[in-house]
Amino acid sequence: MFYHFFKSFSDGSKCNLNIKAEGENEHHKIEAIFKGLAKAIKMAIKRTPGNDQLPTTKGTI
Repeated sequence: MFYHFFKSFSDGSKCNLNIKAEGENEHHKIEAIFKGLAKAIKMAIKRTPGNDQLPTTKGTI
């Protein structure tokens, strides 16, 4: 289900995901990957006070 979730998420959101986790415990690696994704999404959609627009890197990269 882990691979299916990320494949479906990537396809549905039309985004590229680069996922790499090292370690021996699969459970801990999967937890860290989900937590990292959640933090990245939270940062990507955070709005600044007084500005209703979503953040963008357009024109800065």
